[in-house]
Amino acid sequence: MRLSQSILNATVLLVLLAPLGASAQVRSSQSWQIELGASTHVSGYCGDIGHKGSYGVLSDTQWNLVQMGGGLGARFQQSGKRLGLNFDIRRIRIQGADSMSNKVVAFVRNLHFKNEMTEWALSADYPLLRLGGQVGNFTMLHSLRANAGIALLHHAPMAQVDPDNICYDQLIEMGYTTPGEWHDLRSMRTEGDNYSEYAATIPIGISWTVSADNGSGRPWHFTLSGLWRWTWTDRLDDIRDQYANPWEMTPLGLALSTQSNPDDMPPCAEPPSLSTFQFQQGLDQERQPIRGNVNTRDMYFTIGFKAARSLTSASTETFHKKRFRGPRVVNKR
Repeated sequence: MRLSQSILNATVLLVLLAPLGASAQVRSSQSWQIELGASTHVSGYCGDIGHKGSYGVLSDTQWNLVQMGGGLGARFQQSGKRLGLNFDIRRIRIQGADSMSNKVVAFVRNLHFKNEMTEWALSADYPLLRLGGQVGNFTMLHSLRANAGIALLHHAPMAQVDPDNICYDQLIEMGYTTPGEWHDLRSMRTEGDNYSEYAATIPIGISWTVSADNGSGRPWHFTLSGLWRWTWTDRLDDIRDQYANPWEMTPLGLALSTQSNPDDMPPCAEPPSLSTFQFQQGLDQERQPIRGNVNTRDMYFTIGFKAARSLTSASTETFHKKRFRGPRVVNKR
């Protein structure tokens, strides 16, 4: 199902962009430069599951759990202008596990997730530095660019039932789960709330592009980029607030909501009590144990490589060696 969705998204993108490329070549090849390309990346997340550190995302991210992904993209730039417009569709995977955290409280909480997401992003890039030269028969242009934009994200957090769960065998016998099966957490309502499968994000970052033209006028562009996403959701990991009433869940929902087990207790002198990681009967909802940090939002990032080809023909000039900026060039990449 997910593979079919990705193929459908890619097909729609190509169908939409093919007429643009054809019309640009026929009617306005001198006005707009159009590029199409494919990308690959690694992605990670920063949220309620992570490490204890003093250096923000660099120390909180579980770098051993970064995931691979890919995407397709198009870039548009008007001749003689510096600003470029980008449309990208990416398949992004993030993952986190308390069992790999260096925080005792998180280790005992023992929650985990993975999220396979689709991102549609519209962004702009602006050159901060441009350099050029000649390498053999190739004209080379180097561009350091700042990137920013908006994106729509479709996400679906999932988790497994811990084999050490005291009800694991019973859940299998009752048909709620199978060994190694991943379950959709949003439908389980693990904190008693409904939330959307779509979220808005702001991707910001920086990129370095090397453009190479052998005289055809349609150069290849190779881009290394790092993009950070600010989001308006704390549900990418399905952890946000307090433990919810188990009587309002299915047995599977309860098992996924409360995964703290005696067999997972860390070997420390004073481990936290398991009672602080489950719903407490008799307490008001506002006094229930905390499951996640409601005051933060989940963030994620990608570090990627993209290869693209110009569809429209445009002359390319190198920068003058005696001047920093040199003469105006038609192809700014």
